[in-house]
Amino acid sequence: MKEGKLNKDEKQAELSKYRDLVLATLDYYLDNKGLQIKTADFDTQEHYKGLKIQTEEHYQKGRLTRLKQWFRDLTEMQVETGDLKFNKYLQDKTKYDIDIFKSYFQRIDKLIEKGKITTDNQFYDINMMVDQLCQTEPVDNEKIGILNKLLSEYEQRKRRKPTA
Repeated sequence: MKEGKLNKDEKQAELSKYRDLVLATLDYYLDNKGLQIKTADFDTQEHYKGLKIQTEEHYQKGRLTRLKQWFRDLTEMQVETGDLKFNKYLQDKTKYDIDIFKSYFQRIDKLIEKGKITTDNQFYDINMMVDQLCQTEPVDNEKIGILNKLLSEYEQRKRRKPTA
C-alpha cells in the first residue's frame, strides 16, 4: 500500500503502529545486556534513549516513512541472526500481528519447493533454519531431513566445481 493512498485515519493507525514497533525494538535493545556497548565515546543506553525521543518527534510530525525505515533498520540484525524470540517479544509487547521473518520463511519454502540450493546466501538461510528447527519444540525431524539433504547436495556440487 502506497503511503499517498492512506486516508487520515489509516495514516494515524500506521503512525501509531510503527511508533510502537520502533519503541518496542529499542526497549528490546535496552533490556538485552548482550547488545550493550559502553565506551568513552559511545553508550548504547543513551543512544537508544535518544532514539526513543526522536521516534516520538517523528510520530508527532507524521513522518511515517521515517518510522518504517527505522523499524526496518533496527530489526535487520534480528532477521539476519534468526532471533525468533525477538518476533514473539514484539507481538507480546505491541499486540500487533507482525512477522519480521515472513520473507525469510517464504525464501525457505521456495527453496524446498525448488529442491535445490544455488547460492551461498541460500545455503546460509537453510543452515540457519536447521539450527532454529533443532532448538524448537517439537523438533520437526522431517523438515530438518529435507533441509539437510539440500545442504549436503549443495556442498557436494560446490566441491566438484573447480574454483576460479
